[in-house]
This record gives sequence, structure tokens and C-alpha cells, in this order.
Amino acid sequence: MASLRDLPIDEFIDALSVPCCYINLDGNVLLWNEYAETLFGWGRDEVLHHPLPVVQHLQDALESWSPMLLQYPFSTTAMTPFKHKNGSVVYATAYLQSFSINDYTGYFLAFLPKGFGPLISTEQFNLLHHFQAMIEQSTYYLATNAYGEITEINPLLCGLIGAPDHQFIGRNWFELIHPSFENHPLAEDVLQALTTDRIWNGEMPVRSELHVRNMCWLNLTVVPILSDEGEIVQYTAFGFDVSDKKRLEQEVNYLAYHNDLTGLLNKKGWLRQYSHVLTDVDQGDGLVHVALFDIDRFKIINESFGSRVGNELLLQIKDRAAQFLPETSVMFHPSGGLFGLIFFEQSKEEVFQLLRQLQHELQRPFRIYHHSIMVSISIGCVFYPSATSSLEELYTRAESALFKGKRIGVGTIQFVTKDMDDAFSRQIHIEKALYQALEEKHFYLEYQPKYELKTDTLIGFEALLRWHHDELGQIPPSEFIPLAEEMALIVPINNWVILEAAKQLKVWQQLVDRPLSMAVNISPNQFRSDSFINTLRNIKQQLNLNPSDIILEITESLVMQQTDEIIARMDQIKRLDYRLSIDDFGTGFSSLQYLKSFPVDELKIDKVFLDDWLTSKSHLLDVIVHLGKSLNLHVVAEGVEDQEMLDHLKQTACDSFQGFLYAKPLPPIEVVRLLTDNSQ
Repeated sequence: MASLRDLPIDEFIDALSVPCCYINLDGNVLLWNEYAETLFGWGRDEVLHHPLPVVQHLQDALESWSPMLLQYPFSTTAMTPFKHKNGSVVYATAYLQSFSINDYTGYFLAFLPKGFGPLISTEQFNLLHHFQAMIEQSTYYLATNAYGEITEINPLLCGLIGAPDHQFIGRNWFELIHPSFENHPLAEDVLQALTTDRIWNGEMPVRSELHVRNMCWLNLTVVPILSDEGEIVQYTAFGFDVSDKKRLEQEVNYLAYHNDLTGLLNKKGWLRQYSHVLTDVDQGDGLVHVALFDIDRFKIINESFGSRVGNELLLQIKDRAAQFLPETSVMFHPSGGLFGLIFFEQSKEEVFQLLRQLQHELQRPFRIYHHSIMVSISIGCVFYPSATSSLEELYTRAESALFKGKRIGVGTIQFVTKDMDDAFSRQIHIEKALYQALEEKHFYLEYQPKYELKTDTLIGFEALLRWHHDELGQIPPSEFIPLAEEMALIVPINNWVILEAAKQLKVWQQLVDRPLSMAVNISPNQFRSDSFINTLRNIKQQLNLNPSDIILEITESLVMQQTDEIIARMDQIKRLDYRLSIDDFGTGFSSLQYLKSFPVDELKIDKVFLDDWLTSKSHLLDVIVHLGKSLNLHVVAEGVEDQEMLDHLKQTACDSFQGFLYAKPLPPIEVVRLLTDNSQ
């Protein structure tokens, strides 16, 4: 009887008890054995000369296989989902190799499904090994007996390790693992797989004389081989060198956690490596200080002397600081001219003295490429235990202390005070509560009445957002709106505001027989969002409300950007018949010359100009009113709190006003009372 290895290639594939197939370089099936038919459901006649049906996104797969197999003629996949004819998913490990034999050129694929046992007999494996021999020049191979003692090893693997084959025969193959991994869980994983008769595939470090500077890694597949009686008679291992890939992964990983210039841990690396610090302190009686020191005006140094000098300065600062700091401290480098320190055990007084001496040391001149450069250093510091729950919060508090010190002046050392700590804790509390506030309806609106100047008639309102928190009490908009913008919550909050205000206006319009309008402040983020336009369309369609009764107030800073996007969005809003108002007008004079081209309906004069008139009787207020009227815009004065101010406005062409002189912001029930009283 002829040996299996002498069979033609089509009979050879049929003789294997492994689901396998042969495809050409275009992905069309050339050979398909009965085990593949059993596994995937497609008969041979259904797949021959057609694209391989089991691989999802076949063209993408072919494009990825081609360059991979140019470098490594044999490859394996992790457990991968393949398609069954009935639409279900078959999970299998795929063994893939490319070669050319007789008239065939393409890829050989063998599939080992999940739960696949060692069905390959000794004779069949020898056949696979004959298959493997065709690419032996680029594949590392060894075989062992049932006890893991090496019985065969190919010259390529001997050359990689750096010893002749006779030195390996009879030795346990685990001796080839790199010494640093002898007690690593990786070896245990391999043993566990093999003792349960499972195929193991993974990356393993091995001893190698060819890899002196970097560790040698093989992508290895280890297969148990059974006798006809079902007993393991040998193991075979084959694979290819992935050391370059592993080295690149390690380099990428290093850069992810280290500053590429100084080699120090960056913020991400520092947070990962020292994540245990706070727990260690909690379990003992220790103390930890985190300090950030920043080179003041480092950007100017970089721009004046160039990045080459700037980079050298950073390196010299790192070296000088390292010589001065205690050995127990750790320095890290978040970015640019910002460095970080963590001190263990030292008291607050000791840390302050260390930081002051460090500051003095770093402010001595640096000699860099014939330049003598002096810098000032600002420092922010926080200690733990304190009112914080994570290392990242500790970092953020040190950052806040640093920036607070810089606002006082450069070259400061600012520790987090109790007031700062309390403020930071409040900010964290507010941030967490913001996520629930909208969903649980903690927000509400108050309405500032707006009056016509000539007749003192109530003509509308401005909707003002308010928030009452059960624990924190009343939180002012100036505190929570900037946080909402940072947390990307301002758009859904603003959309709720305009919808709620429009519904309220619809109710109030039915109480009076005169026009009423509603002004709503629109944040720049909301103005740009698509959901905003959808909200405006929904209000127009569902509430049966005249859109011109809604005044959308946008900031002058947004208008001053004068981008095509901003003007196009204004045109969109005007096509829906809403009115546009420029809020806090007058603070950005560069926009005055462009006012005529913007599709706005109203100017709202900032209160600062009213106050200026009260103190200096400046004509600037009158000029702004005249400007607005010359452009045929409705002019509103906000913040009217004084009768003298009101009397002066009535002498101008200003159209309307709002302010505490006539009414503070009111809850809806008070507005109803106001409307009812006015109508009577």
C-alpha cells in the first residue's frame, strides 16, 4: 500500500481527518475535503471554483494574509468565528500556509474547531509533517516523546538557539524556554493545555545566541499526536520568529507609558505603576505627597531658542533634579515643561523644604549650546491622606494648586489648602450629580420679565436655568454650566431648556390677548449640534407655536468667529422663522463692522455699559443703541436696576429692557400671577 505522503495532493487532503481546503490567491476553492463539508455544511460541488464561503470579508482576509505569509510562510489564527451554511457561527483555530505545488498556487487552510481533540493519527501527522517540510527552511520545528523529551529538532531551530542537535536530543523541551520565564505562568498554561490533550498556540520566549540584545520570541503551535489506540505518543511544535514584532510591541508599550524625550514615566505610566500607593497608605500610617513643578514661560523659551535648546533644557532639569531629590522619591514627566514628584514618608514641613531647595537649585543658570538660560519654577503640591479617593484625583488637585499659584505670580510654591480641598470636593460632587440632574429633573427654569421701554408693557421673558441639589443646595449657573460644557452635557441640558421654555410660553400666551416672546440662551456647543436644529423643528411642528416668538440668544464671541459654518447655521435657524439675538453685545468691538451681514434680529446690551454710564455718564451706551437702530435691530438693555438708568434709556431709541428694578427672575406660578394682574 502506498504511503500517504506519496498521494496526489487532492487525495492527500481527502486522507486527512482534519477539516481543510485549498484555495487560489483570489480566494476561490480548489480542493475541499469531506471533514470541511461536515464542519461547515457546504458540499464539495457547492464550493469548488467559488469564493471560500466560510470566511467573513474574504477580500479583506486575503489582503492581510498576503503580506503576512510573505514574511512567515506558516501562520495560525486565534479562535475565530467562521460561517456555517445554515447561518450559524463555527469557532475554530485556522492553520494557514502558502506554497506552490504542481499546478496549484495559493493557500492551504486547516480548521480545528472549538473542542477539537487530537484526532490526527501518527501516520496522518507524518503526512502533515511532510507538508511542513516544504517550508522547513523558514519554520522552526521540534518533536518530543510523550514525556516531553526532545526526539527531533530541525537545523533552523538549532541555529537559532546556537547549539547542534545532539545537545538537545533527550532533554526536556521546556529547557529551551528563556530562563527569565522558567517560573512564568506561561509555562503552566502550556502544560495545562497539553495534559488535557489540547493544541496550544501562543508566543513563547526561547534561549537564543542570535538574539543577544533582545529576547527571542517564537509564535509556537504545540500539537499532541495520538496512536491508533488513542494514547499520546509524541508532541510536535512548529512556529516562526516574531521577535521583531514583539520588540515593536514593547517599544510602542514603552512610548505609551514614558516620555519619549526624558525616558521618565508619563502621567499614564505613573498612574498605572503607582496605582497601589493610596491603598498602601490606608493600610499603614504613612504619608504621600504629590507635587507638580512647571517651567514658567517654557513655550517662550522654546520659541526664542528653538526646540533643540528646549529639549536640552528639559534633559538638564531632569538630571539636576534627580541629583538633588531623595532616593525614595519618584520623578515623572507628564508633558512639555511640566514634571511631577511623589514623596513617601516625609512630613509636610520636610516636603516644603525639599521643594524650596529644588526650586532654588533649578533656578540657577543652565549652560546650553553657548546660551546661559535662567528659568523660574512654579510648584503645586498636595498630600494624602486627604479628601480624595484616587491617585488621579490627587494629581488633579496638585495641578489645581499649581495653576492657582501661577495666578498669583510665577515662581510660587502652592500647597492645597483646606479651602481649595473643599472647593475641589464640591466640584467632584457637582460633576457626579450633573449626570443625574437632567434625568431626575433637578433642573428647573425661572423667567426674567422683559418690558417695552415706551409703555412699560410686559412683552416677554428670558428663560434662566436653575439647579437645586438636595445636599449642596442652590448651585449657581456660573458654577455648573462650565462643568456641563466640559463634560459634554450642555447640549442635552440646553435642548431641554428650550423645549421647556417653549411649552411654558404656549401656555402663557393663552392667558393674555397680546404678543409674548421667550428668549433662551444658546451655548456655542448647542448652536453647532445637529440635535439643536432637530429640537427647533420639533417645537415648530408639535407645539403649534409661532417660531418668531422664540428668541435664541447667542454670544457675541460666537458671532465674531465669522466662519462659514456659523453663518450657515444662522441661515438654517432663520429659515425655520426663529429670531436671533446677540447677547452681551458690546464686549467685542471687532464684530461691529460685520453686524450688517449677519441675519440677526436683536442686540442685547451688556450690563457693563449701563454701569459705565451710571458712573461716568459715558456716551458709549448711546452709541451702541444708535448703532443697533441704524441696522434696524431690536435693542434690549439688560440689568436695569436703577431708576436714573431707566429714565436715561427712555430718552434713547432703545426698545426694551429687563432688570431687578421691575422684576427679578420668577418661578412659573409667579409669572401666571403677574400676567393675570397685568391683564386685569
